[in-house]
Amino acid sequence: MSYIVLARKWRPKAFDDVIGQGVITQTLKNAVSTGKIAHALIFSGPRGVGKTSTARIVAMALNCEKGPTSSPCSDCAICREISEGKSLDVIEIDAASHTGVDDVREIIENIRYLPSSGKTKVYIIDEAHMLSQSAFNALLKTLEEPPPHVLFILATTEVHKIPVTILSRCQRYDFKKVPTGDIKGRIKLVTSSEGIKIPEETLYLIAQESDGSLRDALSIVDQLIATFGVEVKHDDATRILGISDKSLTKSILEAILNKNPKKCIETLNEMSEKGVSPKRFAEDLLKVMRYLLLIKTCGKEIISEISDDEKSELESLSKNESVETLEILFKLMLEAAEDVQKSFYPRMTLEVTLVKLSLLERVVSLDDIFNKIDTLSKKISSGNQSRHEANKSPGKPPENEEETVYDINSPSVTGVEARSTKPDENQRDSAKSSSLEDFIRFVKSKKPITATGLEHADRINLDNGILKIEFLSSSIHSDHLLHQDARENLTKLSKEFFDQNLRVKVEVQASSVDKSSYQSLKEKSSKSKDEIYKDPIVQEVLKIFGGRVVKIKHNEKE
Repeated sequence: MSYIVLARKWRPKAFDDVIGQGVITQTLKNAVSTGKIAHALIFSGPRGVGKTSTARIVAMALNCEKGPTSSPCSDCAICREISEGKSLDVIEIDAASHTGVDDVREIIENIRYLPSSGKTKVYIIDEAHMLSQSAFNALLKTLEEPPPHVLFILATTEVHKIPVTILSRCQRYDFKKVPTGDIKGRIKLVTSSEGIKIPEETLYLIAQESDGSLRDALSIVDQLIATFGVEVKHDDATRILGISDKSLTKSILEAILNKNPKKCIETLNEMSEKGVSPKRFAEDLLKVMRYLLLIKTCGKEIISEISDDEKSELESLSKNESVETLEILFKLMLEAAEDVQKSFYPRMTLEVTLVKLSLLERVVSLDDIFNKIDTLSKKISSGNQSRHEANKSPGKPPENEEETVYDINSPSVTGVEARSTKPDENQRDSAKSSSLEDFIRFVKSKKPITATGLEHADRINLDNGILKIEFLSSSIHSDHLLHQDARENLTKLSKEFFDQNLRVKVEVQASSVDKSSYQSLKEKSSKSKDEIYKDPIVQEVLKIFGGRVVKIKHNEKE
C-alpha cells in the first residue's frame, strides 16, 4: 500500500511541531541543550496527544548527526531511520504484547551493548501500564541505574496503574488534551496543504468530535476523504459521522427558551430522521447549554471550542435569561443526559425531558427582586406621602378629639381609623404604642379560640377604658365571647397587653336596622375592594412580580 494516512504522514518531526504541549516540549529542549536529560522519562496522557511522537523526537535530538541538539535536522540518515522506525538504536516495545518478565530480561541483556550508529540507545515502551508486576520488579534496578548510553521512555494512558516504585525512578511529563482551537488550526493546515476543501464550520465540528486527540481528528478527515473525495460539504460530514446538526440543536434550544414544547418534539423528530441517536443528541444539547452558561457568566472569550459566529448566536440567545435560569436548565439537562444513557427507552426519556425544560418557569435573580422591591418601596412611600398631604384638608376633624376604632369587615388596607373624642393621656399613649390587631395576635398566642372570636367580630372599639366587641348577628363566635370565662380571659389579657384596666363589652345586634347597616357595610366593602384592585401601587406590584390579588389583609394604619 502506497497511501499513508494523514496521522502518520503529518507526524511531528521536531519539538515545535508538537501542538498543545508547549511546556513539555520547552522543558525537553532545555534538557537536551544543557545535556541534563534524565535517564528515564514517563510520558502520560490521553490518546493521540503526541506522547510517542515526542519520544521519537527526543531520540532524534540525542542521536542526530548535528547533536545532541534541541532542533534535530530530520534529514540525516539517523533521523530518517528513527522517523521511519528502522533504527537499531531506538527500540519501540509494545507492552501490551510484551508483558512478561522474559521480555524485560531480554531488554536487560541488550542494554549492555553500545549503540550501533548513534550516541544513545533509546527504549520506548508504549502502553507501559500493561506490564505485569513481575516485569516491573525485574525492571526496577535497571531503570534506576541504567548504563550511561541508555535512555528509557515509558508512554502510558493510565499512569495510575504504574507502580510507585517505577514512578519514583522516572521524570514524569503529563500530556494534556489538545485544545479544540489548536486542533482546528492543525487540520486546516493539513487539508489546505493536501488540497482538500472542508468548510470552516466542519473543521470546528471535527475538532470537537476528536475530544482533544489530534490523531482522532486526522482519522476523521481521512474517513471523509475516503467517502466524499477532496471536497467535503458540511451536511455530508454530519450525516456520515452521525453528528447532530448545530442548527437543529440551536433550534431546540430556542424552543426551550421560548416555552414551545411542540417545536422541541418536531425538531427531535427531524434529527431522528437524520440518524442521530438520542444519547448523542442529549450530549450535544448538554454541551450547548454549558456554552450558554459560560458565555453568560464569563464572556465569549472563555470558550475556544466553537467559532466566533456560534458564540455570538449563543450570546444573543442567553441575553434575556437570568444566570439562575441557565443554571437550572443545565442541571436538569445533566441529570436527563445521564438518564438517557441508562434508559432502555432513550427516545421517550429525551422527549419528556425536552417537554419539561420547555415548560420550566424562569427564575428571577435575587438582585433583580431586591431592586424591584426597592423601586416599589419608593413608589409606595411616595404614594403614602401624597395621601398624607391630602388628608390635611379643612374638612378633617379637630386634632383634640381622637378615638381608636377597629373594623373587621372594612376592606381598608389600614383597618384603624382616628376620629373625634377627647382621650385620656394614658389611653392615648397606649393606643399609639399598641394596635388592636397586635392585641388580637397576642390573644391568639394565649387563647386561640378567643382570638378566633375576635377575628370574626364585625367591629372592635377601644374608647374611654371600654373594649367594645360588636357582632351584627348572633353566631358561634359571639356566643363564645358572651361567656363569662371568655370575657374574664379578655380582661386579663387586655390588662397584660395594654397595661391598664379595661372593661370588656360584647354586643350582638340583630335588628332590621342593624341588618340594613350590615348590608350597607358589605356594599361599601365590595366597592372598596374594587378601588384597591385599581390602585396604581397594587397594579405596579402585580406588573413587577407577575402575581394576582388573592386576599386583602387588614393592617394597622400608619
